[in-house]
Amino acid sequence: MSYSGEVDTRMPERLTSIARLVVTAVAAYVIALVLLDTRAPTLAPLTAMLVVQVSFFRTLKHAGGRIVSVAAGVLVSVVMSGLFGLSWWSLGLSVAVALGLGHLLKLREHLLEVPISAMLILQFGTGPAAADRIVETLIGAAVGLITVFVATPTRLRPAEQAIADFGGRVAGLLDDMAAGLATEPGPEAVGRWMDQARRLTAEIHRVEAAVDTADETARLRDRTASGHSRALREALDTLERAIPTVRGLARSISDRTGLRMWEPEVRDRLASVLHDLAQTTRGYAEAATTCCPEEAERLMGELDRSLTEGRRMRDELGAVLRNDPGHWPLHGELLVHLDRLLDGLRDGQSPVTYRRNIRPHETRRRPVSPRGILARTGMDRRFSRV
Repeated sequence: MSYSGEVDTRMPERLTSIARLVVTAVAAYVIALVLLDTRAPTLAPLTAMLVVQVSFFRTLKHAGGRIVSVAAGVLVSVVMSGLFGLSWWSLGLSVAVALGLGHLLKLREHLLEVPISAMLILQFGTGPAAADRIVETLIGAAVGLITVFVATPTRLRPAEQAIADFGGRVAGLLDDMAAGLATEPGPEAVGRWMDQARRLTAEIHRVEAAVDTADETARLRDRTASGHSRALREALDTLERAIPTVRGLARSISDRTGLRMWEPEVRDRLASVLHDLAQTTRGYAEAATTCCPEEAERLMGELDRSLTEGRRMRDELGAVLRNDPGHWPLHGELLVHLDRLLDGLRDGQSPVTYRRNIRPHETRRRPVSPRGILARTGMDRRFSRV
């Protein structure tokens, strides 16, 4: 059923993309047919389809690369045919020269288009064929650029969905860690949490690619779309910074195993903090991706209350840990990671409120150092006497 849902979700986008490419190809062909004395100017629609990308700037880059590669190929074919004519060895020499010129021009993905253009010109002859090939390429590139500029929508929704899914996975890991504290966590559970955190680190590249596309497609649109993409970027940065902290939290829990440091009250209070952090992370991802100002304001209020509750539960955990002064370095490490998660989500509210013109929070909590943790819990005074 998930497969069907995915097909239903993406099918309109695919159909729109197909229709856009068909219209682009036909328009380029008709324009080239009208402007050029060529019976079948198929290079124009081919170029138009090849240069069309998801954003105007990517299309412009591909169009420029294709124009340069075609011009280079035409130059090679004109020179080589003028010097040596067409034979098996001159064809091989032309391909070698074309590839060398492509590397010299750093054409990368357009490298093979240089020898292909050269061979086509050698087949049809130089002169008018060479000039027509360049003009067809220019027509196709121009039509592709116009199509993308006019008909390509901003791709904010895929980026929103990617960030929402990523935030849900981060929250799911925190919930899994909280559930694992029902009993004293063992090496297997901690290892599983570390593996999940590493997979999240690898997944960041996919989410970042979606946000990059949203940035590019929104760059030429109105300021609302641009602000939206900026908010998505900062939301991704906030979630990305949380991953090393979650991994460090799992490692901190691992350091406590086998040391008789998992009294039921400690496990219960830590699980409560983690559950609250999971809920807060989901709320942050939802607030960062909603487009409704009223809904964003409501979610921001819930997020602020959740952060306040999480801070209260974290302080209660710190008070319980004071009863075990012998392991204060491990206690401080655990509390530092919790503080970083809470402070990161609180600081991350800024781009969300900025995008929706909701009053930003005046205060931003600074990350707390281990010394600050001890000072907050009163443990610095206790251990100064140890």
